[in-house]
This record gives sequence, structure tokens and C-alpha cells, in this order.
Amino acid sequence: MKERPLPQTPHEWFDEIKLAIADVSGEPNGRAVRSPDAFTNLFHLAPVVCLKFRGRKLQGPEADRVTKVALANYVANSSPEGNNHGLENRHLMAFALCYVTAHLALDLLDEEKAEAILDFCEEYLLP
Repeated sequence: MKERPLPQTPHEWFDEIKLAIADVSGEPNGRAVRSPDAFTNLFHLAPVVCLKFRGRKLQGPEADRVTKVALANYVANSSPEGNNHGLENRHLMAFALCYVTAHLALDLLDEEKAEAILDFCEEYLLP
């Protein structure tokens, strides 16, 4: 797949995250965005879609690192002993978190921009 241009605003990122959700859910019309139950546990595919959309290799050391960073962020934000944001019940937000942190792992985003994107998603994604 040809590399997609990197979104610049939180709204553009939100639109790309919806496209990424459609990519992994097999729902090109975005039905999964309106029906979060159809999207249970697909957050682990977010790093793969990140790599795909950025025109990167889907296997190899970079892909392994990006996946580990994204999934570690999911675990860190789902820990009952620490930051538990209820991601196990918020499937779309879990995907958004993993997708954005995969971009952090590629050094395509800094933490400030990632936080702004996730705040936007928090407001506009279904619970």
C-alpha cells in the first residue's frame, strides 16, 4: 500500500482512525464506528494498520517494536493497579490508543500531539 499523508490536526487523525477501524473490521462504510460491539478485541491490529498506512514493512524489527510499544500502552492504561481507563469495555478507544502510540513508536508524533489526538477521540468516539 502506498504511504498515506500524515494527518496534521486531531480531527484529521480522528478521520484516519475511523478509516483504520474500517480497514480491520471489514466495514468500509464505517458501521463498526457506530457499533463498538462489532469491534471487540481488534485493538491489537492497530499497530499493523499504522505500519500499513505509513507504507512501512509489516514484519521485522521495526514492526515488532511498534507492536510491543502499542500493546504495552494498552496494558499500562488497563491496569487495575494503575491507570485503568476501562479500555476493555471501550473497544474503539482501545484501538485509537494503540494506533496513536504506534505512531509515537515510529517517532511520527510527539507526546503532546498524541495526547491532543486521544483527547479528541475521547470526546467523539462512542463509549
